[in-house]
Amino acid sequence: MENKALKQRLESLAQEQLTKYLEQEVLEREIGRLRGLYQQQLQPQQQPSSSHRRTNSRDLESQFANLALKHKDTNSGHDPATGALRI
Repeated sequence: MENKALKQRLESLAQEQLTKYLEQEVLEREIGRLRGLYQQQLQPQQQPSSSHRRTNSRDLESQFANLALKHKDTNSGHDPATGALRI
Protein backbone atom coordinates (compact mmCIF):
# COMPACT_ATOMS: atom_id res chain seq x y z
CA MET A 1 0.00 0.00 0.00
CA GLU A 2 2.81 2.41 0.86
CA ASN A 3 4.53 1.70 -2.47
CA LYS A 4 1.34 2.58 -4.38
CA ALA A 5 0.99 5.86 -2.47
CA LEU A 6 4.60 6.74 -3.20
CA LYS A 7 4.13 6.03 -6.91
CA GLN A 8 1.03 8.24 -6.96
CA ARG A 9 2.91 10.98 -5.17
CA LEU A 10 5.80 10.70 -7.63
CA GLU A 11 3.38 10.95 -10.57
CA SER A 12 1.76 13.96 -8.95
CA LEU A 13 5.11 15.68 -8.44
CA ALA A 14 6.14 14.97 -12.02
CA GLN A 15 2.87 16.48 -13.25
CA GLU A 16 3.37 19.55 -11.03
CA GLN A 17 6.91 19.97 -12.35
CA LEU A 18 5.70 19.87 -15.94
CA THR A 19 2.93 22.35 -15.13
CA LYS A 20 5.40 24.74 -13.52
CA TYR A 21 7.78 24.41 -16.46
CA LEU A 22 5.00 25.30 -18.89
CA GLU A 23 3.87 28.18 -16.69
CA GLN A 24 7.44 29.51 -16.66
CA GLU A 25 7.66 29.26 -20.46
CA VAL A 26 4.38 31.16 -20.86
CA LEU A 27 5.51 33.85 -18.43
CA GLU A 28 8.92 34.23 -20.07
CA ARG A 29 7.29 34.67 -23.47
CA GLU A 30 4.87 37.20 -22.02
CA ILE A 31 7.81 39.11 -20.52
CA GLY A 32 9.41 39.20 -23.96
CA ARG A 33 6.18 40.37 -25.56
CA LEU A 34 5.71 43.11 -22.97
CA ARG A 35 9.32 44.24 -23.35
CA GLY A 36 8.74 44.48 -27.07
CA LEU A 37 5.64 46.59 -26.55
CA TYR A 38 7.53 48.80 -24.13
CA GLN A 39 10.34 49.29 -26.65
CA GLN A 40 7.77 50.17 -29.30
CA GLN A 41 6.42 52.89 -27.05
CA LEU A 42 9.89 54.24 -26.35
CA GLN A 43 10.98 54.16 -29.99
CA PRO A 44 7.92 54.40 -32.26
CA GLN A 45 10.04 54.43 -35.45
CA GLN A 46 11.18 50.85 -34.74
CA GLN A 47 8.32 48.36 -34.84
CA PRO A 48 9.53 44.78 -34.33
CA SER A 49 7.04 42.14 -35.33
CA SER A 50 5.56 40.64 -32.19
CA SER A 51 2.99 38.53 -34.02
CA HIS A 52 5.35 35.54 -34.23
CA ARG A 53 6.14 35.74 -30.52
CA ARG A 54 2.45 36.04 -29.71
CA THR A 55 1.64 32.97 -31.80
CA ASN A 56 4.24 30.95 -29.92
CA SER A 57 2.87 32.28 -26.66
CA ARG A 58 -0.65 31.22 -27.64
CA ASP A 59 0.66 27.77 -28.51
CA LEU A 60 2.21 27.43 -25.06
CA GLU A 61 -0.92 28.79 -23.41
CA SER A 62 -2.97 26.22 -25.31
CA GLN A 63 -0.61 23.42 -24.27
CA PHE A 64 -0.78 24.57 -20.68
CA ALA A 65 -4.58 24.76 -20.74
CA ASN A 66 -4.80 21.26 -22.21
CA LEU A 67 -2.37 19.96 -19.61
CA ALA A 68 -4.27 21.64 -16.80
CA LEU A 69 -7.54 20.11 -18.01
CA LYS A 70 -5.95 16.67 -18.39
CA HIS A 71 -4.39 16.97 -14.95
CA LYS A 72 -7.73 18.01 -13.47
CA ASP A 73 -9.57 15.10 -15.11
CA THR A 74 -7.09 12.40 -14.11
CA ASN A 75 -6.18 13.72 -10.66
CA SER A 76 -9.31 15.40 -9.38
CA GLY A 77 -9.92 15.46 -5.67
CA HIS A 78 -7.38 15.16 -2.95
CA ASP A 79 -3.83 13.92 -3.15
CA PRO A 80 -3.82 10.61 -1.27
CA ALA A 81 -0.22 11.07 -0.11
CA THR A 82 -0.52 14.57 1.32
CA GLY A 83 -4.25 15.12 1.65
CA ALA A 84 -3.85 18.38 -0.26
CA LEU A 85 -6.63 19.49 -2.56
CA ARG A 86 -5.58 19.29 -6.18
CA ILE A 87 -6.50 22.07 -8.53
